[in-house]
Amino acid sequence: MDKWWGVTLSGDKKAVKALSELMVINKMLFENLYKEKANTIEEHVNKNYEKVPKYERLFMDFVREQLPNLKKYLQMNLPHSPQLISSIKYEIYISSAEIDCEYPFDARGCIITFFQRVPEIIDLYKE
Repeated sequence: MDKWWGVTLSGDKKAVKALSELMVINKMLFENLYKEKANTIEEHVNKNYEKVPKYERLFMDFVREQLPNLKKYLQMNLPHSPQLISSIKYEIYISSAEIDCEYPFDARGCIITFFQRVPEIIDLYKE
């Protein structure tokens, strides 16, 4: 169970491990981007919403709107699929390069990509 994301991953052990690693990286991106820790992603967004500049509230709104869809896909039984694992590992490779958030625009881009790509790749390889 991943408390921060509010989901329980299940299915193929290797796919779960890879997706779990990607989720940890995205949690770190959120924490490093806003220099704030929280118990859940919802709490994190709510804590930071009023602190961020107005232009960045669009990003926070995107996260709020897309979170239910992301969670739905994260709850699916992940299939045994080398292609799924490979796709997740590619996302890990790209996102892990931005963990330091030296370039906040790129870090936000990785988070947006996570919210968009995870449902796409799970849908593509689900049983």
